[in-house]
Amino acid sequence: MHNLKTYLSTCLVYFVVLSGWGQSPATSLSPAPKAAPAGAACTGTVSTVAVSTMAPSRAAEILHRLQSPSEDYVLVVSHRGDWRYAPENSLLAVQRCIELGVDIVEIDVRLTKDGHLVAMHDLTVDRTTTGSGNVSDLTLAEIREFRLKNACGVKGSHQQVPTLTEIMELAKGKIMVNLDKTEAETVREAYEVLVETGTVDHAIFKGNDPVEVMRKKYGSLLDSIIYMPKVWYDLPDIPKYIADYNQQLSPIAYEMIFDQESSPVFRAIPQMNEDNITVLAIALWDELCAGRTDEMMLLEGPDASWGWLVDHGANAIMTDRPEALLTYLREKGLHE
Repeated sequence: MHNLKTYLSTCLVYFVVLSGWGQSPATSLSPAPKAAPAGAACTGTVSTVAVSTMAPSRAAEILHRLQSPSEDYVLVVSHRGDWRYAPENSLLAVQRCIELGVDIVEIDVRLTKDGHLVAMHDLTVDRTTTGSGNVSDLTLAEIREFRLKNACGVKGSHQQVPTLTEIMELAKGKIMVNLDKTEAETVREAYEVLVETGTVDHAIFKGNDPVEVMRKKYGSLLDSIIYMPKVWYDLPDIPKYIADYNQQLSPIAYEMIFDQESSPVFRAIPQMNEDNITVLAIALWDELCAGRTDEMMLLEGPDASWGWLVDHGANAIMTDRPEALLTYLREKGLHE
């Protein structure tokens, strides 16, 4: 009986680690081992613990894939939602990604005059809404009066600028969110929203600064979030930048930005593959991925662009054409 209890306790521990069951939002991101040590002992009895039979949410499955990258699955990251379908950074653009089966939606957030985080790429609301002015000079109520424009800048939408709270509530359990424009100013404010909405383990923060700078800015908060360093081709010492992050933070993913195949960033990808770290390639414009862009897909076919990135170590791709990328990956057996 003792052996049976030990075995069942072990299974329970593995279930909790993999699914995040029973953890509070503020602690669910503490780095978990990718495999339990062989022969690890478990104590306690199973009679006092109620085991949930619910399957992990879609978001939990995506997080697991992010933590444990595979050659058999490529994560799809949609840039500003599916902005060809609905206004960029809108709730409908996020909902469209959920319906398509996108893994991660990238959105941009800015802070309003009265301290609310809203989904907005630019410093001003001019390009994407019917209003004008800096986001930082406008209250949320003022921004709510504006309406979003479509990708061509055409007015007529009835959609409002969403808050980060609204986006995370929509995403909860269904998709992960890649937060852009937070790294320099609003990591703490965004974290508070994630705690309030119970979505700390749904969001990926990212930034350009070395780990020492980020530690000085945010201290132990870095250990409570998913943080993905961006590795740019023009960094002065790319190997040191990566090594310092690996030693001090152990990121589960890096955004790898290389303007040509000879870049040290591109040459660092094989080691990340060996270290079981997710590599996110950005297929948006030439200098981000050595020209292997969404546009190249249109001109030369997906094997020349997305396929090339996968063949060279990318296990996540950011795109402006999520539906086409999903179709391609599914045909290749690289996505559900």
